[in-house]
Amino acid sequence: MAGGGFDLTGLVGRDHELAELATFLDTAGTDGAAILLTGDPGVGKTALLDATAELAVAKGTRVIRGSGVEYETDIGFAGLHQLVIPLSRELGRLPPPMREAVEVALGLGAGPAPSRIAVLNAALSLFGEAAREQPLLLVVDDLHVVDHASRSAVGFVARRLGGRRIGLLGALRAESSGSFQPTGLPELEVVPLDDANALRLLSRRFAHLPRRVLLTVAREAQGNPLALLEFAGSTTVSGDRHGKRAEWASGPGRDVRALYGARVARLPHRTRDLLLLAALEGSGDMRVLEAAGGPGGIEGLAPAERDHLVKVADNGRVVRFRHPLVRSAVVDGSTGEQRRSAHRRLAAALADQPERRGDHLAKATTVPDEAVAAVVESAAWSGLRRGDADGATARLRRAAELSPDQAARRRRLSQAAYVAAWVAGHLEISHEIMREVQGGAAARSLSAAAAAGFLVLVTEGDADTAHALLIKAIEQAPVPSELSRGELETALFTLTLASQYSGRQEHWRPLADVLARLPEASPAAAVSLGRIHHDLGSVTDDMLRRLDEEISRLRSQTDADVVIRTALAASYLDRLPGCREAVSRVIRDGGAVGSSMPGLMFLALDDLYVGRWQSSADAAAELIALCEETGYRLFGQVGHYVAAMAAAQRGDLDVCRDHCEDIWGWSGPRGLRRLENCAHQAAARAALGAADFETAFRHATAICAPGVLPPFNPEAVWSAPDLVEAAVRSGRHAEARRHADALRDAGVGRLSSRLALSSATATAMTSAPEVMARCFEEALGLPGIEQWPFEVGRAHLAYGERLRRQGLNRDAREQLATARSRFQELGARSWEARAAAELRATGMTRSARGTAGAILTPQELEVARLAAAGLSNPQIASRLFLSPRTVSSHLYRVFPKLGITSRAALRDALEALPPQPRADRL
Repeated sequence: MAGGGFDLTGLVGRDHELAELATFLDTAGTDGAAILLTGDPGVGKTALLDATAELAVAKGTRVIRGSGVEYETDIGFAGLHQLVIPLSRELGRLPPPMREAVEVALGLGAGPAPSRIAVLNAALSLFGEAAREQPLLLVVDDLHVVDHASRSAVGFVARRLGGRRIGLLGALRAESSGSFQPTGLPELEVVPLDDANALRLLSRRFAHLPRRVLLTVAREAQGNPLALLEFAGSTTVSGDRHGKRAEWASGPGRDVRALYGARVARLPHRTRDLLLLAALEGSGDMRVLEAAGGPGGIEGLAPAERDHLVKVADNGRVVRFRHPLVRSAVVDGSTGEQRRSAHRRLAAALADQPERRGDHLAKATTVPDEAVAAVVESAAWSGLRRGDADGATARLRRAAELSPDQAARRRRLSQAAYVAAWVAGHLEISHEIMREVQGGAAARSLSAAAAAGFLVLVTEGDADTAHALLIKAIEQAPVPSELSRGELETALFTLTLASQYSGRQEHWRPLADVLARLPEASPAAAVSLGRIHHDLGSVTDDMLRRLDEEISRLRSQTDADVVIRTALAASYLDRLPGCREAVSRVIRDGGAVGSSMPGLMFLALDDLYVGRWQSSADAAAELIALCEETGYRLFGQVGHYVAAMAAAQRGDLDVCRDHCEDIWGWSGPRGLRRLENCAHQAAARAALGAADFETAFRHATAICAPGVLPPFNPEAVWSAPDLVEAAVRSGRHAEARRHADALRDAGVGRLSSRLALSSATATAMTSAPEVMARCFEEALGLPGIEQWPFEVGRAHLAYGERLRRQGLNRDAREQLATARSRFQELGARSWEARAAAELRATGMTRSARGTAGAILTPQELEVARLAAAGLSNPQIASRLFLSPRTVSSHLYRVFPKLGITSRAALRDALEALPPQPRADRL
């Protein structure tokens, strides 16, 4: 009889591997370490795991084992479940938020869906807690078939073991290693035995076989230890003791799995039935096996134990297959009806675990069955609540397959498509699912409209189609009480997005009519988001209070969708700083790509508003790259907007223009007015920094007319100070006053300190001379404005400009110097130049040259030299392949750096410059 494993006290030909693993254990026991064994099936990875685990126990290390099960790859965190269950005592010692995250993710408790990163951090803390008492070794076999969520957890933990007395030892097939990408984890390749060690192994275990038979076995097995043992164990020999006329024959074939299958086939029926239950159940929990297969489970497994096919733990609670190929052989050797029967019994035994029960019922059912479909759908939503978007998508698709009613089938498929696109970020899967949703009735389904509308909106920017689908479906939908699982909420949220990005009256007016019929809801609900988008000034104090309360709870909020929607509302009301930590957690969650993109938007906007412009530009660049990679082209346009605004405020006019042109080129043909307005806002801001007030007025009035703040146009509010300033500086004082009055009358100043400062500054800029100083002082005295450094700098600049024009130069210098200092700290080069020019105009000379002598950029230096040589701006532009306006902007920045005020002084100023550092040549 062949043994199912190796002699763990002395593995043949594995001295090198065992030495490496012993060293690994020493390191892991003191400072943490991880290593992966890779190799072909049967090469000995599992035997080395066993040997290392035994050595670890001998060294005083606690060992916890898990294994991938190819029949559970769709069950999120099924693998992590095996590693966590033995640590129930330590789990109880974790802080409540961490304990709840693990319990909800693993289906051990109820609560809002935790983000993937929350679960991973909690798992790491749990293992760290267990390692406080004694070193801990986590052993995971068959990583290539571990579910995706658990693989993420393994990789996350493995990369953070430093100083934790935790070892992580895994094994995966070499050809499957690409599906598991643990960055930086060391690997130890387990190679086949050489000829000498292959014969040593055979001679030790099969001394009764003639040498010529052993040589034949060694040649056939090609150094694969499992094949060596199984081939030799299935050999029969006839002849005398000298081997004459001896012949050897394998079992059903040379395939090891087939040999295991032959051994399984010889077992009693009761044993085979229990083995099939164990193979399909996955965790090896004897209580589940006994509930599904009847009492006496351990006794029934005894023949398989004696044949070294399985091993039952000493406490009798867990059964483990000796090798993954044994599990495969058990399943392969069963009939379809036997598997379905096993799944039905397992489903009955797992009545208290809805997700696992649903999975087994789904596999036990071959014909449409609404009762089973409902259970599977419930399992999908249960999985989604604990953060398993991939599993939810798969279960909803299976529920659709089991739906006898075509409307229910389309609804479930549509919901699967929406989850795949919005939560998981799998556009290809979402498109594939939607291709299955066919027929005219689909257009009248809220779920189908939401999924189809969302896809066409985020990929093609087709707000017209999205809006048409959704408004028709909402109008034809039953009353909300009859809708399933927030169908109206999902459809209304998608309709809000379509109307928001469109910004056109024919889209937002029908949405406003729908919103008017619905009651108040939470700040993150679609109806609240729609109302905020529609009219900022209509946001009530009660809504602000409830939003602030919701933001205060985000620290413990684990539902990524709630975090994203709350941050969306907060982004309109200047409350993003309070959302930053929660949004960052969502972004770090690699399993929620769809949520990561809006999360990046909010971080980029937060950095933009508070003056971290390089960080804002970096986040915008990451968002643009991610959207290009995944196909979410609409969200990428928001990245271009943030990048354009950061460039505008820094004075990078060419960069700003490029991003604006990207937006206009993509959004214009699609009629996405909101995005076009965003680009106009950035262009106006850039022109103001360059003191090009006519251009700034043209862009600002492309957003809205002076004196008008139209609905569903938040850029009209945010760009109002730009329009007012451009109008004042271009001599359009009546238009400036009308717009400042409209901004004040809209009442947005009560929403946030930034909007209050913007409104007060606009009022001060247009005030009568006798009250001008008081208005500016009131604006700069508003509480909480220091968190908005750019807006504060603008207020000081505008104040100083008004003072200078009234001949109050001494007072003007104080305000202008403050503005210049603010802009210099921010890196707002063009705005700093404006403040410096105003300072010089007050009569400051030496002190006004705060940036004089600063090193010019290479392009600024080239422009200055050509201008000093007498070339005009158009001539310089032609020579350097720039626009004349860009040349003008460069010179505008060069003059204050050189401490001059005219082109005539350029030559002398350039000659007086110290040597410029030379750029390295490639």
